[in-house]
Amino acid sequence: MQVNIDTGRAALVIVLTILGVILINLAIYAMVRGKGTTGQIELMRKAAKQARNPWEIEDTALKDLSELVKQFKHEPNRDEPTPDSQEDKPDG
Repeated sequence: MQVNIDTGRAALVIVLTILGVILINLAIYAMVRGKGTTGQIELMRKAAKQARNPWEIEDTALKDLSELVKQFKHEPNRDEPTPDSQEDKPDG
């Protein structure tokens, strides 16, 4: 099986990719070098924190919901035997 590759198009894709990477890096450098770096650094910190644990907010909400559900769980009546009660244990 023979594969035909147009070297001109391949070179164009490579050059455009390299230019894109350079432009993105220059834009990042310009933002960091500017006067409002404190706010941008804080945004980057928040983004990095969320990238480490993207579901932190949802996990916290589920934990809170779990605690609320525990408060509403039905407690067994005093007349009903519980698994750890003495009535179910054999003597001896």
